[in-house]
Amino acid sequence: MAGSDTNPVATLVDSFVAAPSGELEEAYQRLVAALWRPGDSTELALPAVPHLVACLDQVDELRQGHLSILLGLLAEAENPAAGGKLKSAVRAGLDRYLELWRRAPKGLGLSHGLQYLVAHFPDDRHRVLAVADELGLEFDDRARLDRALLPFDPNDPEPDIGRVFPYPAAWEMEESERAHDRAHIKTLNAEQIEAQWHKDTSSVLAFTGAKAYWAVLNGAPTPIEPDSLAPRYPDPPEADIEIFRRHEAVFRCPQCGDGLAFESGFARCAGCAEKYPIMQGMLYFTAPDGDAGLQSQLLKIPTMSHFIEAKARPNFKRLCGFTWDGPVSADFEAKRIAELVRPAEGPVLDLCAGPGGFTMALAQAVGHQRVIALDMLPTMLASMRDRLPEVPAVVTNARNLPFGDDTLGAVMCWNGPHAMLYEDTAPVFAEIARCLKPGGTFTTYSFRNSEDPIYRHFVASIHLPQAEHGLEMYDLDEFKGWLEQAGLVVREESSIGLAFFINAEKRAPGERA
Repeated sequence: MAGSDTNPVATLVDSFVAAPSGELEEAYQRLVAALWRPGDSTELALPAVPHLVACLDQVDELRQGHLSILLGLLAEAENPAAGGKLKSAVRAGLDRYLELWRRAPKGLGLSHGLQYLVAHFPDDRHRVLAVADELGLEFDDRARLDRALLPFDPNDPEPDIGRVFPYPAAWEMEESERAHDRAHIKTLNAEQIEAQWHKDTSSVLAFTGAKAYWAVLNGAPTPIEPDSLAPRYPDPPEADIEIFRRHEAVFRCPQCGDGLAFESGFARCAGCAEKYPIMQGMLYFTAPDGDAGLQSQLLKIPTMSHFIEAKARPNFKRLCGFTWDGPVSADFEAKRIAELVRPAEGPVLDLCAGPGGFTMALAQAVGHQRVIALDMLPTMLASMRDRLPEVPAVVTNARNLPFGDDTLGAVMCWNGPHAMLYEDTAPVFAEIARCLKPGGTFTTYSFRNSEDPIYRHFVASIHLPQAEHGLEMYDLDEFKGWLEQAGLVVREESSIGLAFFINAEKRAPGERA
């Protein structure tokens, strides 16, 4: 293709085609920026599409992979509308995409990139899936592709919505759970159902695109293994009240701030006389949420904790960490917890404990008699209690921790801050600092935003219960600034991909930043 000063599209494409390997990514980002904005396209996009499709026959496999990602982004820019000019222009190259897909080395970048590209054409569902079956896609990839190619049917009396991450077939729900699911869907109006359908489509395309983009840049992703396996049907025992009494001095009533006395079946406030129930070793300060949205309802099904550890979390940390080669293994995490959590005297709080997979690592590191687990969802803590019956659990949110000032020796929030509302992060850090003793540590593992606009777009297009408008990770400097404002000094920091690990210490009174 010959470039021309009067043809900016041809010039940009030529620059990308001719770029030496050391300058390829820079040339690609220039090309993308000229044609695409996150979730939208530029006026140059439509005339560029024929050039991009023609280019697939002129470049090597690496550049073909890059172009397949770009063409997919352009096809997606008009979603959820169907039949737009830009998407139709991209779809015109479908024969070429399918031919390339058949020949592409299985599991490598080009194959994943083309899978992402062809996932945008529900009108060609049967053709695309026929090729997918020829190629023998991995089970999870096939399930995402199948869902991406399903058009919305407004006449479907029982639509499958809200269950697509990390892939639809991962949701092995019991019939009673499905009945709960269907009952809640019946409370939604037609507009809400359609909006959730399009969010689900966005999520499966985004996950497919994120995995493909990593593969184009880095090679074959490694198979995903569960971190650990929470019991599918947790049955936590009733607890000896002593597991709470040994921490009685640190608890405070969240309503009046006075101390609590623990008795069989409840904790009583010494000040306002409020009583908080204790059931199966779980102290309830917060009642379960009401109907707070479809995906939030799904978090309450009995087998959810098993699903999170077996399916959701291993995929989530690869997606948000840009670590599709799996370096952040469960063994690696347990080792980092043992290295980073260095408590002062006093109890150690596992904040956002979830099903308890890493509460176990924490208990092994500091001793189970020091650990208290906290989460908003009893379904999660039931699994933790089943696995660690000697560890007491607290059901509440993190914005108003039920502990006195300067009472905790350490707090861990492992793979947890992003589970909060984004705007709650800084206030929660202030609460953590309030409760920590001077010299006590706060240890956390979370994710920062990608500086690459393409990958950042993919992550932001995933819709989950804590982020129904799309995932938002952290600006790391802002994150550390919130810690500093709370009086927590970062003592150790490391990262792998977009994942970061921080250990911060509460300053002693009068200690300067």
